[in-house]
Amino acid sequence: MVKKALQQEREEWRRREYRRLILKAAERVIVSKGLGATTMDDVAREAEFSKATLYHYFAGKSGLLLEILANFFDEIAQGFQEISLASGSAREKMKEGIRFYLEYNEQKENVARMLMLDREFRKKMSIFVADERRLTSDADLKFLDEMKLRRKGILDSVARIIEEGIGSGEFRKVDVAGAVTVLEATLQGYCHLRSWHDPAYTIREATDFISDFILRGIETAGTERKGVSR
Repeated sequence: MVKKALQQEREEWRRREYRRLILKAAERVIVSKGLGATTMDDVAREAEFSKATLYHYFAGKSGLLLEILANFFDEIAQGFQEISLASGSAREKMKEGIRFYLEYNEQKENVARMLMLDREFRKKMSIFVADERRLTSDADLKFLDEMKLRRKGILDSVARIIEEGIGSGEFRKVDVAGAVTVLEATLQGYCHLRSWHDPAYTIREATDFISDFILRGIETAGTERKGVSR
């Protein structure tokens, strides 16, 4: 019984590792050749797997691309979960979470750009994000549901940090869901527009600025707010 369980555990690890290696190989090929020119043969060669092995894990190029996106969410979710459950103050965790997100986004910037330059991929993503009623296949609907769960896992970890900070007195009482939404929008907006900032911030500079802005805002401490009744 124990031997069978160990065999199953090893097999599950092997499947996860093969999947990870294929996805990383696909990212490298996409960055090198562009999405349109990338083929499943290219990915198989880069991963040093047979084409049959590749198709055992992914039905085709379209499915592989969606799994790359899903893997982004998985890695972000894992990072935030580890940060939220680690020791340290809520303030330290918040700053570390911001640094992690900015660093991860920078690491994936090239492959993300290549994906979004592809018209068909952009079209599909726009449907997923803004017009899911147009989805007709069971596979697409299942993928969207799974992505929503992945995103929820990320936001739940961020909410846990904020709730911890409120409980410890580090953060004032706020609407946690609203705070998570604002933080998400801030980080995504910064990553989208950071190339316009001249000179560009380093990861450390951006982490310091955004965490300070989120935690302290721009209002001078003790300033009486005009037009606000007390």
